[in-house]
Amino acid sequence: MKKFESKSMTNSNLMRERKKKKKTRDIRLYDLTELLKKEMKSQLRERTARAYHSVTVSLLTFTGKEDLLMSELTISLLVRYEQSLLSRGRCLNTISFYMRNLHSIYNKGVERRLFTSHGEDLFRMVYTGVTHTRKRAARQDDICKITQWLEKEKRKNTPAADPNPLHLAGYYFLFCFYARSMSYVDMAYLKKTGIRNGVIHYRRRKTGQYLEISLTRELKSILSFFSPFVKGSPYLFPVIRSKEKERVQYENGLRLQNHYLKKLTHTLGLSAPLSTHVARHTWATIAKKSTFRLR
Repeated sequence: MKKFESKSMTNSNLMRERKKKKKTRDIRLYDLTELLKKEMKSQLRERTARAYHSVTVSLLTFTGKEDLLMSELTISLLVRYEQSLLSRGRCLNTISFYMRNLHSIYNKGVERRLFTSHGEDLFRMVYTGVTHTRKRAARQDDICKITQWLEKEKRKNTPAADPNPLHLAGYYFLFCFYARSMSYVDMAYLKKTGIRNGVIHYRRRKTGQYLEISLTRELKSILSFFSPFVKGSPYLFPVIRSKEKERVQYENGLRLQNHYLKKLTHTLGLSAPLSTHVARHTWATIAKKSTFRLR
């Protein structure tokens, strides 16, 4: 009997020792996000890196913690986070954007075995779908109003060292429109070396897709306006002015662009509020059916 008990106790002790040695893997959310951000940036996926950072900061702000272990990520926490976003007026597509990026961070951490999976779908109780919304687009007469207003302003004003920000906003909007719905970020990063034989060559920063756009008379006219403001700069537009902190300069430019587009909407009495996204939707809806001229 004593020998049996002794053997039993020995086996029990061995099991406890094995459990101690077999530690559960875990990692902090912020550390995981920083790791993935570096990977995304090395792949030129800056938009994704920014999205990962935004949702991580948003979730940690909600929890009131400086960081969060992945083991602390639960269904209950995600549901309460979703309810908080709804109470602050976030639309369903915005909530889905946050949740899908958070889900992506979680899955990438599991794939790399950086922490032990919960073994269940943590995101089954929160919204990760897409709510279809009506595409916003400027009308043809809005484009004409912007064009005519800029023509009048150009005739009555002498070239200035610092251009009127409303003028800049109008020209940026028209350039993205005429450049076949080019996004503002791609426009901001365009370089003079990208123009060869009357064609703009560039890759979309979001997808890496290679695109070519012929330099039409409208585009040439807009580039001519900006030419005095980018002397000595490798860029076609005065959004990014130095090599240091290019992303910060772009983000500041985007914020100002949408701010002044709202002002331009009121100044010209346009039918719908302008934004950088509106330029893209406008091309899809009317640019292929109409011909505009910017003299």
